[in-house]
Amino acid sequence: MPRIKPPPLRRKSLMVWTKSLLREIGIRPRRKYSQNFIVDPTVIRDFIARLQLDKPFIEIGCGLGTLSYYLSLSVKKNNLLFEIDGRLASIAAEIVVPPSMVIVSDALEHEWIYEQVVSNAPYHITSDILVKLSRTNNVKRAILVLQEDVVNRITADPGTPTYGRLTVLIKTLFKTSKGPVYPPSSFYPSPEVSSQMIVLERIRKYDKDMEMLEEITRILFSKRRKKAMKVISRDLGVNLDGCRDVSIAPDLRVYELDPGVLLRLVECLKKSD
Repeated sequence: MPRIKPPPLRRKSLMVWTKSLLREIGIRPRRKYSQNFIVDPTVIRDFIARLQLDKPFIEIGCGLGTLSYYLSLSVKKNNLLFEIDGRLASIAAEIVVPPSMVIVSDALEHEWIYEQVVSNAPYHITSDILVKLSRTNNVKRAILVLQEDVVNRITADPGTPTYGRLTVLIKTLFKTSKGPVYPPSSFYPSPEVSSQMIVLERIRKYDKDMEMLEEITRILFSKRRKKAMKVISRDLGVNLDGCRDVSIAPDLRVYELDPGVLLRLVECLKKSD
């Protein structure tokens, strides 16, 4: 096969480039890997605009290398680009700019050694990516494109239907900044829902307190609509009378507890051990 031309930064041309390349190498996008390729140059430009150009990055799911090519042009460092599908990785490896390196493997199985992570995240592993980001203190900043409803979930306010454990974890560890929303037509094949960019900037390390917070929320949010004080007393065995810093109204439900209250509950539990 002749040398692959870099992806063009014009929408119609990028769609043609993507479809032609997939057809030429006989690849059908795999639903089980959530393979939806960027065909909207705006998405690429939005990633570049938020990238820290002086630091190397890890990309999760580089696909054909459409985004990788332009990111590696902008950051000429030892960037690590993970792609689980070897057929796609072989294409990406031809167009990314050295010294960036394409690694044929599942990014979740590797240590993330850099401060910066980017991803047009495969939908089926979105939660796994967010949890690993949270627990990896090396990562100080992440630029992600996720399903719009996931972005809404991790930025939800207490007391709303989508507020949950993942919200508490992300909001405790990161400052979150919502970015643009992209229609399904920004990707090929088009997903069924819109996507949205979000930037996560670490404000706290993951430590033993965070481990305890995850365990507490696992227990509490299994009964999210129950009265918080009753669940805390019965399921956590905590008498809030001895926790002066934890103030919870009698009628407050679990899903109405904000991250600050839950962190103070962690401190109370530590003192009672």
